[in-house]
Amino acid sequence: MPQLKQIGINLLVGLGGIIFALVIGEIGLRIVGISYPSFYQADANRGHALIPGISGWWTHEGKGWVSVNKQGLRDKDYTLEKPQNTFRIAVLGDSFAEAIQVNADKTFWSLIENKLPQCQAFKGQKIEVINFGVGDYGTAQELMTLKNNVVKYSPDLVILAVFTGNDIINNSKVLSPPDRFSPFLVKQDGKYVLDTSFKETETYQWRNSWPRRLIFSIVNHSRILQVINEARVAMKNQRSILGNEGKPENKDVVNYLDFTPELYGNSNKDWQDAWDITEKLITLIRDETKVLNSDFLVVTLSNPAQVYPDLSLRENYFNQEKITNEFYPDERIANLGKKEQFEVLTLAPLLQAYADQNKQFLHGFDNTVMGSGHWNELGHQLAGELIADKVCSQQ
Repeated sequence: MPQLKQIGINLLVGLGGIIFALVIGEIGLRIVGISYPSFYQADANRGHALIPGISGWWTHEGKGWVSVNKQGLRDKDYTLEKPQNTFRIAVLGDSFAEAIQVNADKTFWSLIENKLPQCQAFKGQKIEVINFGVGDYGTAQELMTLKNNVVKYSPDLVILAVFTGNDIINNSKVLSPPDRFSPFLVKQDGKYVLDTSFKETETYQWRNSWPRRLIFSIVNHSRILQVINEARVAMKNQRSILGNEGKPENKDVVNYLDFTPELYGNSNKDWQDAWDITEKLITLIRDETKVLNSDFLVVTLSNPAQVYPDLSLRENYFNQEKITNEFYPDERIANLGKKEQFEVLTLAPLLQAYADQNKQFLHGFDNTVMGSGHWNELGHQLAGELIADKVCSQQ
């Protein structure tokens, strides 16, 4: 009996030590600001969406404090009813609009909101720019966001931010990875229909189940569990942290500046179908804005290779991939705007001119490969100024 008692005491002491260590570890991680929260949850309309009320640091690329409002937007809170004497803009987009790589006040949509009051056309009006961007969204998900979420806010203008670097792929069920969970616009019997079969898959149903939601809710409230989960994901994906000292070699440009060279021309039927679907989706979004009695502006963003601030390296990249028109995707959407009579602002040529003249990187961060990935603060600043100027000139 004394031996059993001693074993019990030892177990309690050991358990107490573990609990103490976990508490100290949790406190330490919070003090130094280490966190890896999961910002997303399953969504029946769009596949995934931001979790309302969640906040934390994003440090994989750049460093941004991410705070999601109670309505599930990476933005401050807004009333559904538009205040009097207010011009309200809704921004649709993917990770470039979500922009978790930088703080919210450095994003292009925040800068638009700050600059437009200086426009004479808006004198005396309040400006609200509401960000509906979510990472890894394609245009079909943005259409669903407009129909189910944006409509509640009665915007005067809808801005669709198109990142051609992956939007065309994301819009194609054929070109997308097989594990992509999102609605797709597909052609059946000569007509376009919305395919929401992702909701029927076992993987999506597990992601949307209450046990998984409970698990990730617990993880999101524990820094230690977040670190463990991050290590698990890193091992699964065999990630490596890429540092960058100075200019990358030519092979780095090929590997990191663009997702695929097929984007820059009519390469095959699958890509042509993907473009047709994308153009149809953009037109459907335009049609929905008419129903809302809102103006519509499409903004094509920049792909990293288009604005890399080294002309010789950039030309070498496009030449070795046999690309003859580096602005093909932007021009194609601009032509769609002329055909369907909606406004298009193509940022890539303007940003390229700035990058060349000032030898500045508009994509990339110190903890990634400079010139690759998402816009940094300078990229957002220039984009915000150019979009604000465009909006001002249209009034």
